[in-house]
Amino acid sequence: MKIIINVLNEEILDNLLWLLKHFEKDGIEIIKSEEDKKEWSDEYIEKNWKEIGMKTNSVDFNDDEKLYE
Repeated sequence: MKIIINVLNEEILDNLLWLLKHFEKDGIEIIKSEEDKKEWSDEYIEKNWKEIGMKTNSVDFNDDEKLYE
């Protein structure tokens, strides 16, 4: 089974990794993903703008002005 954890508060990241590393001997493997750090082309953004926006807390999709931006 694979679980992906998206850490929104980086202040807790060190503590979370410390906790998870205690389970490595029991079969937990920690894999760092840089998927969110990729460069997006204008075409990708145009096709996936809503999904990208939903991953952030900065966009209110009920606010037409913000949605237009």
